[in-house]
Amino acid sequence: MSGEMDLKLEALSKYIVTSPSWARSLALILILSGCVEVMAMLGSGKNLTNPALFPVAAYLIPALAALALTPWLARRFSGKLDLGWSGLTAALGLIISIFISLSPILLFRFSFPLFFAVSLALVFAFRMLLLAAVVDFHLRRVVIPALLHSGIAVIGAASFLGLQFVQISILLHISFAIGVYLFIIVVERPMKANFKVGPLELVNAFLSHLSEGSRKLDDFFRSIGESVVVPQVSLVMQREGKEEIFVTIPNVHPGPLGEIGGSNLPKILHGMFGNASMVFHGSASHDFNPVDEVEVGKVGDAVLAARPRSCSNNGCTPSARYRCGSVDVLAQAFGDTVLAIATRSPLVTEDLDFALGFSIMKTGERYFPHVGFIDAHNCMDTLADGVYSGTELGMEYLGAAESAFAATARKEQVPFSAGYAHRKLPFSRQEGFGDLGVQVLVVNAGGQKTAYVLFDGNNMQTGTRDEIRTRLLGIVDECEVTTTDTHVVNTISGRNQVGLRVSVDTFYPLVEEAVREALADAAPARTAGSTAWCRGIVVFGSQRISQIASTVNGMIGFLVPVAAIIILGAFLTTAMAYFLLVY
Repeated sequence: MSGEMDLKLEALSKYIVTSPSWARSLALILILSGCVEVMAMLGSGKNLTNPALFPVAAYLIPALAALALTPWLARRFSGKLDLGWSGLTAALGLIISIFISLSPILLFRFSFPLFFAVSLALVFAFRMLLLAAVVDFHLRRVVIPALLHSGIAVIGAASFLGLQFVQISILLHISFAIGVYLFIIVVERPMKANFKVGPLELVNAFLSHLSEGSRKLDDFFRSIGESVVVPQVSLVMQREGKEEIFVTIPNVHPGPLGEIGGSNLPKILHGMFGNASMVFHGSASHDFNPVDEVEVGKVGDAVLAARPRSCSNNGCTPSARYRCGSVDVLAQAFGDTVLAIATRSPLVTEDLDFALGFSIMKTGERYFPHVGFIDAHNCMDTLADGVYSGTELGMEYLGAAESAFAATARKEQVPFSAGYAHRKLPFSRQEGFGDLGVQVLVVNAGGQKTAYVLFDGNNMQTGTRDEIRTRLLGIVDECEVTTTDTHVVNTISGRNQVGLRVSVDTFYPLVEEAVREALADAAPARTAGSTAWCRGIVVFGSQRISQIASTVNGMIGFLVPVAAIIILGAFLTTAMAYFLLVY
């Protein structure tokens, strides 16, 4: 993944929250209401006819009703809300009500009815905004569910606080409803101008994805996407008496997160290409995220159409490493096809831009018709910038790769055997491991054993690759440890790399077992390479993630001033209306 874009995705994650369990919200409601009840019993409600009953009627019952009934009411208006979110909105509404209504009493002793009315209007406005984000961005469908909490509170408090309280509450609710509507219009304008969709609609789609696996976000990304043409190099290994091994290197990116877009690209392509297929990570950033699984399927179809049906080459070179600056490349040629894997471990590295990877491939075509260039994607502790053409680091990649291609082309190719193993790992996506677990390809060329270890994950914790490689070099002569860069392990953050949450000591025994299994599976092999041109693949498009993130961050910057102006306007409008009504 591109570091700059993942930094922007990471920055957006602080605006996303998940709901606690409804039981925790219920406990908080009972505790807070109990505290208010104690205050009333101790004399804070001396001006009320039944001070002990007021907290129950004005605070507790409205909050409980909001928790229990909002999901049902949302469904009546074609929305969906679970009890977790309902409990959260009810608890936060109670906190707003208590804080706004009770905190001014020390300064304005006889102003409780006014401040309580203000607090309920704020609860109503808050619920409108939250339900618009969580349930449905169409305000007309959330006004009634949003009114549930404050409406019951107004009814419950009416007998205690009188007609004037009811009148001012109604005026405030109307003013704040208009204010919320204006607030949303102002806030949504930048995103609608750039992307033809509002932030509330985007949040709806995102939360639907998290809770239901909805594909609404895919529709949005398709609407802003653009069509690209990308090459994809593959290598078929046909073995005597054994299953065929298929190695492929897509140059589209498995992102952006969860099941959105092409995030599960490695697993989808693995399912299309066969049990012994390995989908490595090519050169692509978030600009090249397929907008949905349909586009991933188009990539797979193009590769299958170009897949060689027979293999005539029976030789390969020994593997060797080549270095330029901080970049290390492991290269091995199989007839007219070369595989080259680049790493900078233990230095942190992010995605290589497609333009840089394409330049490297074209450089290699001076020596081999099919150039499979793999970004190992195997060292990370903090989010970093990607690697782009024309930079000093980009030139190091070009230099290391060109040295590898030129030297490998001069090497003698000898008969070889290949073995394959695949292990599902007992770890979850939340722990940094994708659905494919770990795959191993072992190539024995003239007695030299090279292991290619591929984790289905998004990068590796700094030091993890080096620790695994050091241990495996006691079993094989050379090896590289890579990741697919799958983004199914990421929900809202780019940081969930292999080795971050599960230590190497915990999962290494399973990796070693897979390597030994691949060694035992080795059989004489023949190969054939191919380069498929995947045309008309709709991807996110140039800088789209950056544009979205920048727009959202820009909107966040003026939320508070706009909200303050609208709230002040609502107060002034209400004050004037109330003055005209009373006098």
